[in-house]
Amino acid sequence: MRLSDEEREQQRLYVALTRRALLFGALALIALVISAVNFLALIHAFWQPMGVFNMPLYLLFAVVALWAAVNFFRTRRRTLEYRDHPERFFEE
Repeated sequence: MRLSDEEREQQRLYVALTRRALLFGALALIALVISAVNFLALIHAFWQPMGVFNMPLYLLFAVVALWAAVNFFRTRRRTLEYRDHPERFFEE
Protein backbone atom coordinates (compact mmCIF):
# COMPACT_ATOMS: atom_id res chain seq x y z
CA MET A 1 0.00 0.00 0.00
CA ARG A 2 1.50 3.30 -1.13
CA LEU A 3 1.09 6.46 0.83
CA SER A 4 -0.29 9.48 -0.94
CA ASP A 5 1.76 12.66 -1.13
CA GLU A 6 -0.36 14.29 1.55
CA GLU A 7 0.05 11.36 3.96
CA ARG A 8 3.77 11.28 3.27
CA GLU A 9 4.02 15.01 3.97
CA GLN A 10 2.05 14.59 7.22
CA GLN A 11 4.35 11.78 8.30
CA ARG A 12 7.45 13.82 7.44
CA LEU A 13 6.10 16.79 9.41
CA TYR A 14 5.30 14.53 12.39
CA VAL A 15 8.84 13.12 12.42
CA ALA A 16 10.40 16.58 12.04
CA LEU A 17 8.38 17.98 14.94
CA THR A 18 9.24 14.96 17.08
CA ARG A 19 12.94 15.51 16.41
CA ARG A 20 12.62 19.19 17.20
CA ALA A 21 10.83 18.41 20.48
CA LEU A 22 13.57 15.93 21.36
CA LEU A 23 16.22 18.57 20.67
CA PHE A 24 14.46 21.16 22.86
CA GLY A 25 14.05 18.58 25.62
CA ALA A 26 17.76 17.73 25.51
CA LEU A 27 18.71 21.41 25.56
CA ALA A 28 16.42 21.96 28.55
CA LEU A 29 18.04 19.11 30.45
CA ILE A 30 21.52 20.43 29.67
CA ALA A 31 20.48 23.88 30.88
CA LEU A 32 19.10 22.36 34.09
CA VAL A 33 22.39 20.56 34.70
CA ILE A 34 24.33 23.78 34.12
CA SER A 35 22.02 25.60 36.53
CA ALA A 36 22.40 22.91 39.20
CA VAL A 37 26.19 22.93 38.88
CA ASN A 38 26.27 26.70 39.26
CA PHE A 39 24.03 26.56 42.33
CA LEU A 40 26.40 23.96 43.82
CA ALA A 41 29.36 26.20 42.98
CA LEU A 42 27.54 29.06 44.68
CA ILE A 43 27.15 26.97 47.85
CA HIS A 44 30.77 25.80 47.61
CA ALA A 45 31.95 29.42 47.33
CA PHE A 46 31.10 29.94 51.01
CA TRP A 47 34.03 27.69 52.01
CA GLN A 48 36.58 29.36 49.75
CA PRO A 49 38.49 32.39 51.07
CA MET A 50 38.03 34.37 47.85
CA GLY A 51 34.85 32.60 46.77
CA VAL A 52 32.66 35.51 47.74
CA PHE A 53 33.89 37.43 44.71
CA ASN A 54 32.72 34.65 42.39
CA MET A 55 29.27 34.30 43.94
CA PRO A 56 27.52 36.92 41.75
CA LEU A 57 28.91 35.24 38.65
CA TYR A 58 27.74 31.78 39.77
CA LEU A 59 24.33 33.19 40.64
CA LEU A 60 24.06 34.93 37.27
CA PHE A 61 24.95 31.75 35.36
CA ALA A 62 22.57 29.66 37.48
CA VAL A 63 19.62 32.00 36.95
CA VAL A 64 20.24 32.42 33.22
CA ALA A 65 20.57 28.65 32.74
CA LEU A 66 17.36 28.09 34.70
CA TRP A 67 15.56 30.70 32.59
CA ALA A 68 16.85 28.99 29.42
CA ALA A 69 15.67 25.60 30.68
CA VAL A 70 12.17 26.92 31.33
CA ASN A 71 12.04 28.47 27.85
CA PHE A 72 13.27 25.26 26.21
CA PHE A 73 10.62 23.23 28.08
CA ARG A 74 7.90 25.68 26.99
CA THR A 75 9.05 25.51 23.39
CA ARG A 76 9.14 21.71 23.56
CA ARG A 77 5.59 21.65 24.94
CA ARG A 78 4.35 23.96 22.15
CA THR A 79 6.11 21.83 19.54
CA LEU A 80 4.49 18.65 20.84
CA GLU A 81 1.10 20.36 21.04
CA TYR A 82 1.43 21.52 17.45
CA ARG A 83 2.54 18.04 16.38
CA ASP A 84 -0.42 16.34 18.07
CA HIS A 85 -3.12 18.95 17.38
CA PRO A 86 -2.24 20.98 14.26
CA GLU A 87 -5.89 21.85 13.63
CA ARG A 88 -5.91 24.15 16.68
CA PHE A 89 -3.24 26.34 15.12
CA PHE A 90 -4.93 26.56 11.72
CA GLU A 91 -8.18 27.77 13.32
CA GLU A 92 -6.55 30.86 14.87
